[in-house]
Amino acid sequence: MDFHVMKPNMMTRRCGLVLLALMTAFTLGAQAQEVKPSRAAEKAYAKALEAYRFLSFNLAVQHLEKAIDKSPGFAEAWFLKAQIEREVESSNFQSTLAHALSLDPDLFPHGWVQLAEAQWCAGEYEEGLETLKQWDAIGANGKLQAMQMEERSWVESGLHFGLDAMSSSPEGAEARMVSGGPNSAAHEYYGAFDLTGEWMVFTRSSSTGKGQGGEDFYSCRWSPEEEEWSVPVPLRGVNTAQNEGAPTLSGDGKTMVFTACATPRDGYGPRRGKGSCDLFESNWDETAQKWTLGKNLGAPNSAGWESQPTLSADGNTLVFAKAMKGHNVPSDLVVSHRLDHGGWSAPKSLPGLVNTARTEESPFLHPDGKTLYFSSDGHPGMGGLDVFVSRREKDGTWGQPKNLGRRVNSHGKDNSLMVTPSGDRALFASTRDSDNLNFWETPLEKEDRAIEVATLTGLVVNAATGESLRANVVLNDLETGQRVASAVSDLEGGFLIPLPGLGNYSFEASAEGFVFGMKRYDQEGDALENIAPFVKIELEPIEAGMSFTLDAIQFASGLAQLREEFQAGCERLTLWMKENPEVRIQIEGHTDNVGSLASNMALSHDRALAVSSYLTDLGIDATRVETSGLGPNEPIADNATEKGRAMNRRVQVLVLD
Repeated sequence: MDFHVMKPNMMTRRCGLVLLALMTAFTLGAQAQEVKPSRAAEKAYAKALEAYRFLSFNLAVQHLEKAIDKSPGFAEAWFLKAQIEREVESSNFQSTLAHALSLDPDLFPHGWVQLAEAQWCAGEYEEGLETLKQWDAIGANGKLQAMQMEERSWVESGLHFGLDAMSSSPEGAEARMVSGGPNSAAHEYYGAFDLTGEWMVFTRSSSTGKGQGGEDFYSCRWSPEEEEWSVPVPLRGVNTAQNEGAPTLSGDGKTMVFTACATPRDGYGPRRGKGSCDLFESNWDETAQKWTLGKNLGAPNSAGWESQPTLSADGNTLVFAKAMKGHNVPSDLVVSHRLDHGGWSAPKSLPGLVNTARTEESPFLHPDGKTLYFSSDGHPGMGGLDVFVSRREKDGTWGQPKNLGRRVNSHGKDNSLMVTPSGDRALFASTRDSDNLNFWETPLEKEDRAIEVATLTGLVVNAATGESLRANVVLNDLETGQRVASAVSDLEGGFLIPLPGLGNYSFEASAEGFVFGMKRYDQEGDALENIAPFVKIELEPIEAGMSFTLDAIQFASGLAQLREEFQAGCERLTLWMKENPEVRIQIEGHTDNVGSLASNMALSHDRALAVSSYLTDLGIDATRVETSGLGPNEPIADNATEKGRAMNRRVQVLVLD
């Protein structure tokens, strides 16, 4: 395993045991012990301190052991040994620190908080709370600085959370190791699904030298018949002698964003990078049947650390972990968007309540576009980094995170969670049964599930000739106006787009020189079962005298006033007129035959005016828009039925020229 790359790029950061710099405490003659250490012990300690300053940890420990052998009660020597064991991640750190505190409880007050944190990270929640009680008993809170007191509160809340979580049992089946091929004697972590949920790409790291580099990409497929994953195979084209990891896929499985990190000897190898770790984009080459090497994303990368990306199903939104000064400082989650020319925007902090002053990383954006899973040690958890879920609010921000609890989290290393398109099952990497990271899976609690997503494929064609069109396809949330997904329908393969199972959506297609097509989906319960897996969208060429119905317009009941919700029909019409600046239209209002003729005529005209005003408010020249109210005079369905009356209550657009 290439530790230099593994630590910043793929692996979860360990529990945040950050001792204060002990240099002020580690000065000769500062002991609070009644028995002063021997001169030989002091000399050995001085040599250890000098070696520590030059990061010669092994040599420093040798001198410390001599000092402790000469004076077993030499508290400062024990504290320095604990500091070194923390930095090299020794399993002896906790016991060494506990012994140092027993020798001199007042020498390093912050050490009590750090001991409680170590116990938290080890899942020893009752012991950690008892440590804090001992600290309170000696009345040393006044010796902690404000920042240290804040950390004490953070540790205490985490200990209580862990204790409460252990006392509650998750409903249903427990987590189990993934069956089939992905797991091996190596480390497996950071995977990604395509929109079918039956093809997975993941990172494998091994010190055996197998594969092209220490960390490479492998893929496998789910077999519904055998109910297990196939034997993994390396990805062709993208794996190199360097390290690649943390892949994320677009829904169609044709675009992959991943992380590569520089090494002191070879830098980025065949790639070009900016900082310690950068993000790269690779595409599937259908002709060569392999992946491209990967191109640096540009604007999202910096001289700092960028890693662990998650790509929206449509490939147009990217969330990832970023640390401005490298991986040794806490990272936040940021977001970038694909630009019209194919590049990426500069990253901005993820809006909402996800980021804290501590570490957020390992994001996974579900194809529903509304559910985000991520790891953090800044929200109360079971020790170290826990996995949380946050929902996208109507204003586009991300809401209060919720800990996934014992079903996923433990005091060990649990990271790189991903959720199937069905929204009810999670896969994650864990060391819970060995020192190796392997993939585990678990059903999610109902309140933690994402919205089930169907794979909608289709083709956009010219209604007059039947020929395929290159067109833009967009799915909008009618409640918030947020774009859920978008895709380009090409001339041969058509398009693929995720369709969430709950909510109200507008599905739109547009091509230059054609009238846009729009359909509204009101998804409830098992509505996905009624959605055809393939749709053909016919767009009419723009011609004078043609007309089309403007769907997805919402009026207040019986009134001409447009509702305040997102008006997908008006928004789409506005965009279409901006894309076709030579077009002039007439907006026609129609009603059913319920009520008097006079009131229906007035209502239809007022509704046409409301749509016209909407367009002009968004910048459409008023000279390009005429209005008329036709009331019940031109029905397109039978007014004797409710369904027919609903079809007659419409707004139509007539192309004038």
